[in-house]
Amino acid sequence: MNTILTVFKKEMLDTLRDRRTLITAILMPAMLTPVLIWGVGALTKKIMEKEQSKKLSLAVLNPPDEFLTYIDTSIIDLKVGITMDTGRDEILKDSLDGMIGFKEDFQRKQEDMNRSKVDFWFKSTNLTVKERLSRIVDDYEESLLDKRITFLKISDKAIDPIQLRQHDIAPPKEQIGKTIGGILPYLFIVFCFSGCMYPALDLITGEKERGTIETLLTVPASRFKILAGKVLAIALVGLAAGVMGLLGLVIAAKFLPDMPDEIASMMSSLVSAKFIIMLLLMLIPLCFFFAGALTALVVRAKSFKEAQSIVSPFMMVVILPAALAMLPGIELNWKTAMVPILNIALATKEIVAGTIQNGHFIAIVISLVVLAIIAMITSYRAFSKEGMVLK
Repeated sequence: MNTILTVFKKEMLDTLRDRRTLITAILMPAMLTPVLIWGVGALTKKIMEKEQSKKLSLAVLNPPDEFLTYIDTSIIDLKVGITMDTGRDEILKDSLDGMIGFKEDFQRKQEDMNRSKVDFWFKSTNLTVKERLSRIVDDYEESLLDKRITFLKISDKAIDPIQLRQHDIAPPKEQIGKTIGGILPYLFIVFCFSGCMYPALDLITGEKERGTIETLLTVPASRFKILAGKVLAIALVGLAAGVMGLLGLVIAAKFLPDMPDEIASMMSSLVSAKFIIMLLLMLIPLCFFFAGALTALVVRAKSFKEAQSIVSPFMMVVILPAALAMLPGIELNWKTAMVPILNIALATKEIVAGTIQNGHFIAIVISLVVLAIIAMITSYRAFSKEGMVLK
């Protein structure tokens, strides 16, 4: 054990001397998390405000005179003399936001109490256009319905027999956790992987390039102890990156301006002892899995550049399951609890929402420990081969 700790101290000292590792594993997670949370929120708010206040250009074909009174010309620029074909072309060119077309027999069908068709052309890529222009048609339709109800001398309740009252009893914490909780585990997983990647490249491939790996192998210590010291250092740096990411969340919750009270309260609850313990129980074996897997990969490389090309595809394998957790319909169950990376992302989302089941959590931790052991065994087998360790 003393030998492993000696190798660990030596590798940690070399790692802490590397400015690139310090920036990637320590400074970036702590600074990037609040910047992302504030930046994405502020940008989204600014875009939506701009889209809502934007003056839209609208063409109307064969409009009833009454319909034109529902168009507020202060926020909508009404275009005239446009045909259906030219209107469609202008919408595609973004010179026109939308076009509403009434059939020539619209007025006659309304007088006969029949249903009339109204066409609406728009581009879904233009935010809020459909919502804002559809609101005009809805208001006009409601006025026509009111006239029919008055003419027929019936109550509006007679044609609308059900009044649906919806009651969302999910606690605010669960609502917010299910909505934005998916991005948090993604950040933790990426930070832990990045924190493990650079020390692995430096402590394995870097030593091969510098020629110091041969000197290290001559000391009276087994390959397993040397590898254990290196993997322990790599995993610790990765875990430190995840913890710094958590610190960034605390900074975001405490100091960022214009943070909604519900979100700030939810983020503040992340620093609770329960959340931190449960998160660390998952991140610790995850970091050892990353450390073991990366070591097994980069030990095959003869140069730092070659090691980077080997690691890059593995990064995509890590990111994809974490991103899947943000898709709707993917929930934590006994099947997804066995899928590496995805289980951590789903479990973290459930922990944030306060709906995690103890059985699922225990199964996830056990599966991660098993995965870490397999990665360690694989890395030891690769590190034991002279042709891989020596250039």
